[in-house]
Amino acid sequence: MTANTTDDLCKICDGRIECAPTAILLISLVHTLYGHIGNEPDYFGNNKAELTRKEKSREEVYTESKFRPYAYFDNINKEERRERVVEENYERIDVDYDFIIVGGGTAGCVVASRLSENRKWKILLVEAGPEEPKMALIPGLTSEFKGSALDWQYSMRPKKGFCQNRAEKGCEVVQGRVLGGTSSINDMAYMRGSPADYDEWALNGNEGWAFSQILPYFKYSEGNYDKDIFKNKIYHSTQGPLDVGRYPYVDDNVDVLLSAFNELGYNYTDINGRNQLGFMRIQTMSYFGERVSASTAFLEPIKKMRSNLEIVSEALVTNILLQEARDSVKALGIDYIKNGTKFRARAIKEVILCAGAINSPKLLMQSGIGPRDYLEYLNIKTYSDLPVGANFQDHLSVCLPVIKLTKTATTFKFPEKLKDITTYYTKGVGPLSANFQVIAFLESSVSDILSTPDIEIRFKGHNSNMYYDKIDMCVSLLTPRSRGQVILNATDAIFGKPLIYPNFLKDPSDEKKILEGIHEVVKLFDTEVFKTADFEFDPRPILNNECKNYEKVSNDFWSCIIRHFSSPLHNYAGTCKMGPSKDSESVVDNNLRVYGVFNLRVVDASIMPKITRGSTAAPVIMIAEKASDLIKTTWY
Repeated sequence: MTANTTDDLCKICDGRIECAPTAILLISLVHTLYGHIGNEPDYFGNNKAELTRKEKSREEVYTESKFRPYAYFDNINKEERRERVVEENYERIDVDYDFIIVGGGTAGCVVASRLSENRKWKILLVEAGPEEPKMALIPGLTSEFKGSALDWQYSMRPKKGFCQNRAEKGCEVVQGRVLGGTSSINDMAYMRGSPADYDEWALNGNEGWAFSQILPYFKYSEGNYDKDIFKNKIYHSTQGPLDVGRYPYVDDNVDVLLSAFNELGYNYTDINGRNQLGFMRIQTMSYFGERVSASTAFLEPIKKMRSNLEIVSEALVTNILLQEARDSVKALGIDYIKNGTKFRARAIKEVILCAGAINSPKLLMQSGIGPRDYLEYLNIKTYSDLPVGANFQDHLSVCLPVIKLTKTATTFKFPEKLKDITTYYTKGVGPLSANFQVIAFLESSVSDILSTPDIEIRFKGHNSNMYYDKIDMCVSLLTPRSRGQVILNATDAIFGKPLIYPNFLKDPSDEKKILEGIHEVVKLFDTEVFKTADFEFDPRPILNNECKNYEKVSNDFWSCIIRHFSSPLHNYAGTCKMGPSKDSESVVDNNLRVYGVFNLRVVDASIMPKITRGSTAAPVIMIAEKASDLIKTTWY
């Protein structure tokens, strides 16, 4: 085993333990059985300087307005076009598709699957990351994919005011760069959000998005195999391609936590059913101990059977081709880079942007769709002046590693861990087959809508999903009022990482709700269940900072704790807001069409006017299902 391979394997070491010989042996076994994550995608090969130089010079040509790119294609014959292709070093410019989907993530996989059902349509799906590795399907290794080659490895700014315990790194950003997108590296939670979320969208001018209208799309994709849940036919379905159920492995701590919430008077509920308030053993996008991503559910069963669907992975889209004609702008196709070569593909019907709440606004802005003043400052020709990148939202979470375990600790020595790996490989059960499992939705005293939650509580093993002697209590804000923004990197708008300013806790009510959630969850330590199980409150892990100088029961102390232990929950949304034309913050209409641009839609979490109450994977799949129907209706 080479040194580089060893280093890569050490990154997925459970509990992030030191790479001792036994640890290397353990992860070598995982590597042998499931493969490894792989290296960073190499878009440029040995041609990076040339490719990046040409992209920048093209932007300079735009600014100087010497000619209008792409519009001349309508006025020249094919031979002249080929000559221009040679000059500009593009390949395959004559390849036409009915639809081009940018981003093979949570939404893009669904749209590609649904549109390719029409065998007369030719579909191109372009994904920046690789095929989904088998290792990503193991629930117990979920936390190890953050910051890996399957992640875009972005970060947030500034690095003060929140996430302070992460020192210089600041708040991490987890965004999947792999076929399946974030659904291939997330915590696999299946949460639809509250019916009130979608009714509020509709009340604010988004006709067709009320809960009663979008519920059929949730059910259309859902294949629920949990007998305690799917018997509710009003809210659930067993027929969809997306497997939904619960993990086959439950350790003793799960039962303790569920019983403690029951003792406090909360109700066991189906959070994806009629009443979201309460607690449950979470539903997940999994099938008997294995992750089910959007790629697994929607692409794997069909991609070898449908010749009209072309999937290009490890390809970086650099531009949406736009054409000005009189008073209108039309999307013609895309430019992308793969293996050191630039390609251009054209869309006869539509370009559909499914790159996520960070990369969708980034690609729109670098293509000339966004706030005019900022784009002109960056010398980018503006085709449509829209508030792209604004309205950024996420669920801020505060995770406190304060539950100390004695009798129910799951830490094991090497032989037991080795046995767990072989058990999972042969039977699909054991610690590797599960992730966090206990979830609770609570309503604060200042809830925006009566009888709807605004606080989420989840529990996870500290530093490891499998082997731990401490549990993190995570309190998350479901209804943030603070709004951030995503902007282009002025140093390198196309190839530079976007700048993400979340503005967490800018609105004082956000901290107030989180603080109330912390006070409520701490009550668990007074339950007989916790005492019997020897669940102890251990404050030492959260006091290794200036917070120890505050009075321990004061709100100032807890405000300090919130600033230190806050982190994003990685449910990014809102940056290409859906809304009526009279709403100055809107980027797309209720059919997800970009205002002012023909044949261009955005289909992902960025269109959410307001973030849903819970993880966004299930809502994004619903959005993609509904968008596919809207597109079919337009072009049939």
